[in-house]
Order: sequence, then C-alpha cells, then structure tokens
Amino acid sequence: MSPKRPQIDTLTSVNQDGSRYFLRPASVDGRFTRLRQKIFIALIALLATLPLIEIRGYPAIFIDIPKRSFHFFGVSLGPTDSYLLFFLLTGLGFFLVVVSAMFGRVWCGYACPQTVFLEGVFRRLERMIEGSREAQIKLDAAPFTIKKIAKRITKNIVFIAFSAAIAHLLLFYFVSFKETVHLVLAGPSSDPTIFIWAICLTLIVYFNFAWFREQLCIIICPYGRLQSVLSDQDTIVVGYDKTRGEPRGSLKSLDRGDCIDCKRCVVVCPTGIDIRHGMQLECVGCANCVDACDEVMLKIGQKPGLIRYDSERGFLGQKKRLITPRFYLYVFLGLLGLTFLTVTVVLHPRIPATLIRQKGAPYVFVDNGQRIQNAFLLSIHNKTQDLEEIEIEFITDHPQLKAVLAQNYIQMMPYQKLDLPFFMSMLRKDYNNKVSYVVKLKHKKTKQETVLKGLFLGP
Repeated sequence: MSPKRPQIDTLTSVNQDGSRYFLRPASVDGRFTRLRQKIFIALIALLATLPLIEIRGYPAIFIDIPKRSFHFFGVSLGPTDSYLLFFLLTGLGFFLVVVSAMFGRVWCGYACPQTVFLEGVFRRLERMIEGSREAQIKLDAAPFTIKKIAKRITKNIVFIAFSAAIAHLLLFYFVSFKETVHLVLAGPSSDPTIFIWAICLTLIVYFNFAWFREQLCIIICPYGRLQSVLSDQDTIVVGYDKTRGEPRGSLKSLDRGDCIDCKRCVVVCPTGIDIRHGMQLECVGCANCVDACDEVMLKIGQKPGLIRYDSERGFLGQKKRLITPRFYLYVFLGLLGLTFLTVTVVLHPRIPATLIRQKGAPYVFVDNGQRIQNAFLLSIHNKTQDLEEIEIEFITDHPQLKAVLAQNYIQMMPYQKLDLPFFMSMLRKDYNNKVSYVVKLKHKKTKQETVLKGLFLGP
C-alpha cells in the first residue's frame, strides 16, 4: 500500500507510517513568484561575482585559512582581530531578528541560500526534465522502464554538475578564483586536500538539493522556531483570511465563503503545509500560496487577497501598525551597533605594536654589578597586505640610559608578526626611580608613527 498524505497535526514531510513523504510542489506564476525569481538571479550573480572583484589585491570577500586572515571589502583582519567578527555575526543575527519580528520569514522565502538554489535552480531543472507536479508523481509511481531510468539518470547527472559548480563557487571564497582554476587545470595531484574538499562539498550540496531539501528548513534550521517567539500582532506574515474564506465549499455551493477548497495553495507550497490552518513552523513565507490563490480568485470572479501578506490585526479587521515602539527600539539598537562598529574599525590600528617586560626578574646587575639591565620585548604585527618598512628609535631624557637592539630598521611582510627582544641598561650610580623612555616606530610606507612608553626599573 502506498503511503498516505500526512495529516494536519503531523510534519508535512512524514507519512502516517513514519516514512518520508517526498514533496512535489506544483509550479506557480504570479507577482511574488516573479519577484522572487529576479531576487534569486541577482543573489546568485552576486555570489558568483564577489570572488572576482579585487580590492587592494584581494577578492572582495576572502577567507585565507593558511595565512589566518580575513578580507572583507578592502578591510583585512588577522588572527588577533577575530573579536571584530563578533560585530559581523551579531550584526547579522540582529538583522535577522528585526526582519523576522517585522516581516516574518521573508528572509527564508526570498534570500536564504537554501531557498535560492532549491527553488531558483534545482526544482526548475527538475521540472524541465521530469515535467509538472502531476508528471513527477506519475513518474514516481511508475515501474522502472527505460524512459524512467533515462530521466532519473539525466536529472542526477545535471544535479551533480550543478552541485559541483556550487561547490567550486564556495571554494572561491577560501582558495580564490585564480588559484581554484589553476588547481582544476593542474589536476587532483596538485593539491589532494583541496580536491577532497571539492568532492565532499559537491556530495553535500547534491545530497541536500536532490533529496534532503525542505528537511533542512523543517528539522535543522532554528530560524523557523524563532519566528513564533519574535512575532506579534503587528508582524507581517503570509496568512489566510478566515473571516472572508469560511465556511469552505465547492464552487457550486451557495452557502460558503470565498474559499472553494481547491487546495491549490497546498500543492504549490514547497514545505507542503495548508496555510489555512494558521501560521506554522514549516512556513517559509515564500508567498507561493498567495499567487496561487489570487489566480484562482480571479478565475472565479472574486477579489484577490484571500491569502495575503498581512498582520494578525489586519486579518481580524483591526487597524494595522507597522511602525511600533519596538521598531524605534530596533532602529536605536541598530544605529548604536553600527556606530560602535564604525568607530572600532576606524580606530583599528593597521600595524599595532606593544611593549612588554620579559619574564623573570624586573632587573639584573651586569658588568660586576656596575650596571642595571632591563629586558623588554617589542611586538609588532603588520596587519596590512603590503610590505612595510619600520625604523625604530629610542628617546630618553636620561643621557646614561642605553638601548641594545639587534636592528633598528626592519622590513615586515604582509600579516607578519615580529617579537624583537632588546635591553635597556645604565650605570647603577646614575639610576633614580623616575627613569622612563619612549620607543618611536616610524612607518615608511604609511608615514605614520607609533609611540610606546616604557619604564626602566632598578633597586
């Protein structure tokens, strides 16, 4: 016996016997569907273009794992700058929270990479090869004939090819476009590690878009669970107008609302839900049901909007509010975080330097106890992608204080870190407890100076 369609109170992708119910959503056309397709194309183009745009010698977004550096639109960060990623991650999280609180899961339906590639690429390819929803369901139930086997093999070959393309596109952000092309042309033996990563990414992408699909949104992704926490009566979501639609009935029924129970909104849903049962965890806010219902309403001579984007107040016929006190709070917090990030990035030193005292005794006696010596460590980190030349100069008001450094002129490669030990010494008889000095670093390329203050200790 073939599995039965899941019931209302169960996951839409699970049959009554616990097996997987493989969704075959129907295609739909409408204003929101066309808008989503344009957004999908723009986002895929952006994802493919960013690794090709070079800013200050590096791709616009590039994660250089061997050098432990991160390049983001001309801003280069080293391993000691990882705290700045806090702003990026929390900023992205805050953005998603605000969007979800105001517009529901519009991110999931329009901009999430899972949706972009699944709905914008793989399901479109599947329909081109296997046909409409009805044709796909019929093909699933049909015995394995030469025609069915040919279609399945063709589809999987195409899926693997596109999965490999997406995997290599992801590698561009870690290996760079030029290096990836070079490795592909040179063959797997040129870098087996990268080759294995490319194979693994291809298999993961293929498994996700060929079989796992909406399970990622329903089972793994936590964003859907946040929606129920963040939504309120003013959140804009996809919903069904029960006041207008109920009671449901056939087109010929006289005692019914506007809903003719055609289930067109159900068959076009990529997660298989019935939006008429209210907001559900599986809903990704894609508006397929809106376009499908509007199409049906126009055909039967009714006003579109039975299923639409609206707030809970709107569906209840109450006054809608988009600008709420919570909106002003979000704006204030967003501007506060953006200001703090801007100040942090602007004041972030490109070549930071620190002066620390070496471990051990604060001072020692040398030259038969006639001189006092302090040991220090000058740590310099070139966080730029340029070769930097630095001249080191010691300045002190005490004429007897001498500095001993192996070299006063250094060259630093991009992202290189140097720890330069040096000594400060003076005659014991000339020491007093207020001896200080200054280390001045003169950057030849940037024409900047870094000034560090030190204190010389003695008995």
